[in-house]
Amino acid sequence: MLDSVILSKITSSPSLPWVFAAIGFHIVNIFLGAYMGFFKRSKSLLRTHLGGYVAVVACFLGFLIYQRLHSGLTLWDILIFLYFIIVIPLSKRWDVLLHALLSIVGLTLLPVLVLLQL
Repeated sequence: MLDSVILSKITSSPSLPWVFAAIGFHIVNIFLGAYMGFFKRSKSLLRTHLGGYVAVVACFLGFLIYQRLHSGLTLWDILIFLYFIIVIPLSKRWDVLLHALLSIVGLTLLPVLVLLQL
């Protein structure tokens, strides 16, 4: 009973599919970054990795637009978005493992947006 109520809340929100798409793109991009960090680093893979990051940010922007139109933005929404556009790009200049760790932290912050909608 409780599971169906939570599931119906998640599926009824028009902005949450954007978060799920961002989570999917981010998971794929993390695996691509791990492959580049440990095995092969080429120009084409770097462009693909950047494209994955842009897809995550675009999905996040879609979430923010829908969220603003339907229920308003919260401070958490904005802070998590700022994390993605400030911390993750800055961390690519640092160590590869630190960049990966901060990206995984970002991946754990995305479901927080889903939980805050319940």
